Amino acid sequence: MKLSLNLALLLLCYAGVSFVNSLAVMSVDLGSEWMKVGYVSPGVPMEIALNKESKRKTPAVLSFRDNIRLFGEDAQTVGVRFPKQAFSYLLDLIGKSIDHPLVKLYQKRFPHYNIVEEPERKTILFKIDDETSFSVEELIAQMLGKAKEFAEAGAQQPIKECVLTVPGFFNQVERKALFQAAELAGLKVLQLINDYTAVALNYGIFRSKTFNETAQYIMFYDMGASSTTATLVSYQSVKTKDKPYVEIHPQSTILGVGIDRTLGGLEMQIRLRNYLAKKFNEMKKTKNDVFKNDRSMAKLFKEAGRLKNVLSANAEHPAQIEGLLDEKDFKLPVTRETFEELCQISLKG
Repeated sequence: MKLSLNLALLLLCYAGVSFVNSLAVMSVDLGSEWMKVGYVSPGVPMEIALNKESKRKTPAVLSFRDNIRLFGEDAQTVGVRFPKQAFSYLLDLIGKSIDHPLVKLYQKRFPHYNIVEEPERKTILFKIDDETSFSVEELIAQMLGKAKEFAEAGAQQPIKECVLTVPGFFNQVERKALFQAAELAGLKVLQLINDYTAVALNYGIFRSKTFNETAQYIMFYDMGASSTTATLVSYQSVKTKDKPYVEIHPQSTILGVGIDRTLGGLEMQIRLRNYLAKKFNEMKKTKNDVFKNDRSMAKLFKEAGRLKNVLSANAEHPAQIEGLLDEKDFKLPVTRETFEELCQISLKG
């Protein structure tokens, strides 16, 4: 399940925010594929910051082209034409060494990037050219900086403090790297909160009146772009004696979490992309291999994303791309059954 739009307020409340250094505070739900920003300011208890397209969520993508830096949908457009100059799914790479299995998987999924080892920290760098390279922390910092712009535009005042969601499976190295990214963006992190804790908190706050002394058990299932999480939570009312009289408060407890760090919408999209590429090669419209053309594979990746969404509600839909490779068009009917068969194949298969 996706985090509620009320998450901004919940994260700030969870952190026990006090407006010490700034009159407004922001929260960022930074995922592998999307970014959502909320803010709290005097007179505005909670609001979701809108991007320039007046949307509540923004693709977590940035690009560099002709000395111009773009974010979100604009960056996605650049990424289709110039795949090496647009960067996405960065949260999967933060705080990891170049030989980490998830980095190897990322390189397999997106072979067009020139990923090298950072000599001092042994983490990774995206090498743009002989003079320019970016660490994952630097790229994420720029995304957080853009999130800060969204929040400041909504709050109409400077913002220096934030709360960030973080995947519950992140270790201390990954969490520290996220702190460093926020610091580069000029933000002080008041709190990191596990994403599944935020979901449980959101659910409980709006249903607290239904709880009693008997525990209620709820399982939250969250399949995102890069990972899948199942969380078991208990809710009940508990008595406390912190004051001279007894008080009753709702309480939530995380009982257990199951996680798969590779199962998600991205893996499905990659498999569908590769299936479409294989089918195009079988058509023999050109002598060139579509797998070896970065721009063509970027077009197929975008089309696979569209097709994935359409097939979730339809039994069949055509994939179609004009001028996929060597000015040859591509059109292929794809059934939901075929898509499901692709998803059933083991990663080791």
